[in-house]
Amino acid sequence: MPRPQKQATLFDKPQERSLTVVDALAQTRPQDKQQAAFQRLIKQIHELRVQLEEWQTYGLRHNQRVAEKLMPLYAEIRQKRIAMARLLDEQFHGKNAIRGKRLRGKLQRMIVELTRDLIQEEHDEALVALHDRHSDLALEEDGELDKAFSQDIIENIFGVRLDDDETSGNIEEMILKAHQKQARAGEERAAKRAAKKSAKTAAADEKRAAAEEKRAAAEKEVSQSVREVYRKLASALHPDRSGGDLAPERKTELMQRVNMAYDKGNLLELLNIQLEIEQIDADHLANLSAERMAHYIQVLREQHAELKAELDNVLAPYRRLVPFNRKILPVHVDLSIDGEVVRQTNELRHLEADLLSFADPKQLAQALKDYEPDAGFDPFLALGALMDSFGAPPPRPRRRKP
Repeated sequence: MPRPQKQATLFDKPQERSLTVVDALAQTRPQDKQQAAFQRLIKQIHELRVQLEEWQTYGLRHNQRVAEKLMPLYAEIRQKRIAMARLLDEQFHGKNAIRGKRLRGKLQRMIVELTRDLIQEEHDEALVALHDRHSDLALEEDGELDKAFSQDIIENIFGVRLDDDETSGNIEEMILKAHQKQARAGEERAAKRAAKKSAKTAAADEKRAAAEEKRAAAEKEVSQSVREVYRKLASALHPDRSGGDLAPERKTELMQRVNMAYDKGNLLELLNIQLEIEQIDADHLANLSAERMAHYIQVLREQHAELKAELDNVLAPYRRLVPFNRKILPVHVDLSIDGEVVRQTNELRHLEADLLSFADPKQLAQALKDYEPDAGFDPFLALGALMDSFGAPPPRPRRRKP
């Protein structure tokens, strides 16, 4: 039995909205599992497309907010931190400004940590020179040591040896090359094993070839079903075809939509256009043959998977901003940006206050007494995070002799 139509409201504009496949199917109950799967996929694909459009629209507003609110804050904070590094250097070299070996050592450590962080954000030769004046090890030498140590760990984890040309990049690139080298070695071992079992695999290859041929034939039938929809639309919308109530300009507009949908394999849009020009109706959709329904379901499943992957890709950068929300909405991202603006504004205020305070050697000396230097770069934590993206086990810390 058809479902009752929703009562119109003042906000409905039926004259501006054509009946869609989703609307048409909502008026009928599925008669079997196949029709239920067809209707479910149509609805899910429609919802995914709506979400994609919403997030793509939101992305423009989000980028504008970041550019207007956050980027200027980040830039100003960086300039204040550079000013802080220079002020600390001046206080270190100031006559009788900071006394005592311990405090002066802490001050140098503070300068080294600050300049190293700034250089990691953006390379600056002046900051490199400032870092090297206060560090026992030049930044370049320190980086080479970290890189050599990381290379040793990476090679042990992946069980490969990296050539000189494979260690010329950064740590992320070394991990990628080691991962690729490990994969190639595995493929070579598999190829050798396969060569030994050539006699046994001949029958399996023949079976796979037959299955592939059968799959290709099925795909051809599915493609033909979609192509039939396209041909019917193209025939009805051809500019030289007489009859019908559509103006030539409207036909051209619809044909452009048809071509775009067919190029993208968008079956739902093709069916929507058929419904829009009354080439099909709800009864037609509810009474598709089992074979045609199976073909449509296969196409729709592929489209659903593609749209889901596309939406996941669009949401990936936002999920890093809102990591604990299972269902992420634009409002969640906006709240995250608002919180980041507040945090960075407070950071800027603290920096401005410290710049004024540390200009006084006595106040700087007092701050240095409470300052605890950073433990430094932990290669195990850094490499462990990078390994996760490659599915490799995290590095095990080496035992140190007491």
